[in-house]
Order: sequence, then structure tokens, then C-alpha cells
Amino acid sequence: MIKAAMIFVIVVLGYALSQAMSDKDHDPNNLLIVEVNTSPERTKLLRGQLDSFEAANPGMTVDVISLSWGQAFEKIAMMVAGGKAPDVVEMPDFWLSRYVSAGQIADMTPYINEDDFDDDLEADTFDYGSINETLYTIPYGYYLCALIYNKKLFAEAGIEKPPLTLDDFYNTAAKLSELPGVSGFCHHGGRGGPVFFYWIMTTMNGNVDFFDEAGNSTFYNQGAIDGLTLIRDIYKNGYAPKDSVNWGLNETVSGFYSGTCAMLHLTPDSLAALNTRMDPDDFASTPMPLGPSGKSFPHLGYIGWSVMEQSTKKAAAFKLVEHLLERENHKQWAELSGLVPIYKEISEDIFDEDGIGAGWLKTTQDDRWSYMINPNYLPEIAEFDSITVVQSGQAMMLGEKTPEETAKMWADFLTAAQKKYIAENENPENESKANE
Repeated sequence: MIKAAMIFVIVVLGYALSQAMSDKDHDPNNLLIVEVNTSPERTKLLRGQLDSFEAANPGMTVDVISLSWGQAFEKIAMMVAGGKAPDVVEMPDFWLSRYVSAGQIADMTPYINEDDFDDDLEADTFDYGSINETLYTIPYGYYLCALIYNKKLFAEAGIEKPPLTLDDFYNTAAKLSELPGVSGFCHHGGRGGPVFFYWIMTTMNGNVDFFDEAGNSTFYNQGAIDGLTLIRDIYKNGYAPKDSVNWGLNETVSGFYSGTCAMLHLTPDSLAALNTRMDPDDFASTPMPLGPSGKSFPHLGYIGWSVMEQSTKKAAAFKLVEHLLERENHKQWAELSGLVPIYKEISEDIFDEDGIGAGWLKTTQDDRWSYMINPNYLPEIAEFDSITVVQSGQAMMLGEKTPEETAKMWADFLTAAQKKYIAENENPENESKANE
């Protein structure tokens, strides 16, 4: 009986929400924005920026729906399927290809171009948000990886400086692991961890590209195999905690601040958790170690703002996106979220070269470091990244598969996906002839 009553209440509330949204759908002066990576502080800041947009555009109103990360993708899909898509949506990089392939994201090109921003904008910002040279999202910040290290544990181990190269990284992890109860590296073996594999494989390859000109994965190359062998050996030799093969982000961060492990591959948005649990003088950041080529390719993810194709108020929606990306609004957003800003000068303001942000700042300024971007335009990449690589990577770390077998498995998958993408998107004439 109670269960039936609860279901009834949910249905009634859902109907009421649907009706309210339906009424506002027909109001040309009302916009709906959905955020998917929320916190109370973040939502408060967003609401304030929406209020300033309303003040600058009399008669315009903006409603916001805040979704928890774990439920956001499914809930937005339900809204779209029900014809109730928001006008503006927060868009993580690895969602983009799914929405674009389904025709659900609006082309930004007629409404926004780089001339609308000043020269301080990061050079590739528009490229990152484009698929087939069509702009579908504008990043508002970057998840750039750097290496965090525990200065106290380094001192106890007699290590004077953080690792510069991958050889240094291995030797440093080994030296730190000689301390009682300490492992050198906090391995992120669960969901979200594959970007470390991609970094070490491309860096050992000395090539940031995932594919050659023929569409074959560079993970077939010996450098990629050597990269997997290096991290496998770190784990196999006990230089990473045994249970870290299953660790997610929260476990790696807690492993670091508890002193269980002394180095951590991290994006700056996670620093808040460390700042509340550690003395800021006890840890620091450094760029990801260099490979044999003298280069390193730390992963760069992003999250941005997109306009949904279903929106009947696209001009106003794009105007709202421009407002959110305005320099002062963007600075407030970057400072709160901890993401690397899209404006270079703001990065210098946020990341002090002598403070915890030194690793990220140096990465953005030194040519030895270039960004590695996942091939998020591939529709298959989300499942590959969150399931295939996690499970097979764990099998490799546990000795159930060799680095050679693992690299080939990933390369086979990526090559097939890339060649399918090329055939469907870049050779329309060939495809037409094949169908004649």
C-alpha cells in the first residue's frame, strides 16, 4: 500500500513538472539550462550569473535544473525522448559524440565564432568542441592532469625533487615504497582511470596521436606496449597498493591524503578534497613525467556548454552561453571549480607558479608538454573507456593478460572504430558508390 502511494506521488509530481515545463516551452522569453556536475556552491554561482543575464535582458527568465552526476545522462536522455529537452546543457567531452550522432546538439557555427572572444582564448578551444569541423560545444574549463606528490614522504625517503622522466617516476615509486606502510604511486584502476593508460602509452610512443594517417591505432606500436609494461611492473613489484587495481577517484585521493601512497595522477578540480585534509605545505604538483622523446602528453578533458537541437529559442540560448563564458563570469567559475580556464591570463591568476598549481601552470607554458585528447568523436569511445579498458586493464595488472595482448586488444578496437568513422563521415562519395 505504501509502495503504491509512493508511486502515485511520483507520477503526480512528474506530471506536474511536465506540465510546468510544457507551459514554459511555449514562452519565448524563458530558457531552461541543465547542469550535470553539481554542488550547492556551484549551483549558487550559476544562479547568480543567470540572474545577471536576466538583468541585462529585461523580460528574459532562465530556469535551472541541477542533476547529480550519476543520474544526469539518463535523465537528460529521458527529457530529450519526451520532447522536453533543455535549451542549454552542460556537456562533458565524452558525451558529445553520442548526442551529435543522434542529431540532438545544435550547430553553434551560425551563432558563435572565435572573433567573439579576445586573443587570450586558448588556441584550440573551438577545435576541442568540434566534430567534423562543426562546433557543437564550447569548453568552459579543462581537466588537465598533473602529478601530485607528498613532500613529507619524499623527504623521509631522501628524495630531493619530483620525477622529471618516466625512468625517474619508476625509480621514485620504488624508493618511496621502501618506507614502512607506503606505496610509491596511487594507481587509479577503476572507472576514470584509463586516461592514465592513454597518457603513458602515447608518452612512451613519443606521439600524441591515437591513429596514423591510415586510421590504424598507434597502440600497436612498441612504445605503447612499453608504457603498459612500466605501469604493470610498478603494480607487480608492490610500488602501488594491491587494492588500487579497483580504486576509483575517491579511493586514490583518500589513499594520497592518508599517506598510503605518495604520488597521484590528478586534475585540479580534486584539490579541494586535499586542501581540507592536508597541510598545503605538505604536498605539491609537478607536470607529468617526460618520455624517451623528451615529451609528455598529459590527458586534457573538458566540459562545456551546448545548445540542444530541440530548442526553439536558439538565438537566446546561444546568447546565454556567451554570457556564461564572458571573462569575469568565467574567472569566477574557474576559481570555484578548480578547472584550468579557457583564458590563458586567468590561468596565471589562479595557478601560482610557487604554489600547489605549479605543475599545471608549467604544463600550460612549456613546449615539452602537449595535451592528449581522447578521440571523443567516436560513438564507441564512452563504452570503451568506461568498461572495456577498465576491465582488461585490471586483468593485465593482475597478470591475467600480458601488456602485448592488452595493447593489441585496445588497438584492434580503436582501429575498427576509427575506420568505421572515416567511412561514414569523411568519404561520403565512396559510401554512395558502395550503395549503388
